[in-house]
Amino acid sequence: DQLDQLVADTRALGEVVEDLLVSAAAEHQPLPDTVVDLAEVAREVVASMTAYAQSRDVELRVEAIDQAPVRGVRPALRRALTALVDNAVGHVPAGGVVRVTVGRRDGRVAAAVADNGVGLDPADADRIFDRFAHGGAGAGRRFGLGLALVQHVAQAHRGSVDVAGAPGKGATFTLLLPSA
Repeated sequence: DQLDQLVADTRALGEVVEDLLVSAAAEHQPLPDTVVDLAEVAREVVASMTAYAQSRDVELRVEAIDQAPVRGVRPALRRALTALVDNAVGHVPAGGVVRVTVGRRDGRVAAAVADNGVGLDPADADRIFDRFAHGGAGAGRRFGLGLALVQHVAQAHRGSVDVAGAPGKGATFTLLLPSA
């Protein structure tokens, strides 16, 4: 049991380091001119996170348009969407639902992750994007890097992250990127 816990802790710390590296790279490296289908990335993320969501008795759904091309770094975009889904699943009680929706909005591509969980205080909306910041509730071992990473990836891709929610009414995080 102790060895299993040590391996789990080592993996978690490796993920923290990976998040910090992706965040730092997103801030300082020029964006490659690669077209990435964000709808495909969203479907991949949901497929990879489904077992985790099921282990927490959370339903994970994806609704995506056929194609949602953006210019950018596929691994960084995948990590950002994974962080949003992980955050949502961690803030939804058993029996909850997390929806990932990818579509177009005002000439941009929007990837929204919505949950019916604990929600958030609108006064915390800006602070939760700071590195090492934590929301008021949530399950699992959280390090406060996921949402900071999402914001850095969004900015590096000339986009933004919108957040909406209220205590007890769930939250929606929307990654908005220029369409390719």
